[in-house]
Amino acid sequence: MNETITVVYERGVLRPLVPLPIPEHTRMEIQIVEPPSSVEEERHRVRQALLAAGVIRSQPSAKAVPAVSEDQLAAAARALAAGGPLSELIIAERDGR
Repeated sequence: MNETITVVYERGVLRPLVPLPIPEHTRMEIQIVEPPSSVEEERHRVRQALLAAGVIRSQPSAKAVPAVSEDQLAAAARALAAGGPLSELIIAERDGR
């Protein structure tokens, strides 16, 4: 039996949180692994393991997109509105107008 289970340490004894399908007094070896302190830490650990195994590659960081001013937004809205509603443009194209 090789599986990972969660246990609680109480009064000097490791107690499984779920029943184990093994006979009483069976000798086993255990490995103590402290659970990650957060979901982000666990994600980082998994990502590092996948990178090390070559399953995934590191992606280059994205370049920052410059902010768009209110004037630029208004100009774009005017330019797009000049063509009319998109639905009408699609219907006109389908009708061959």
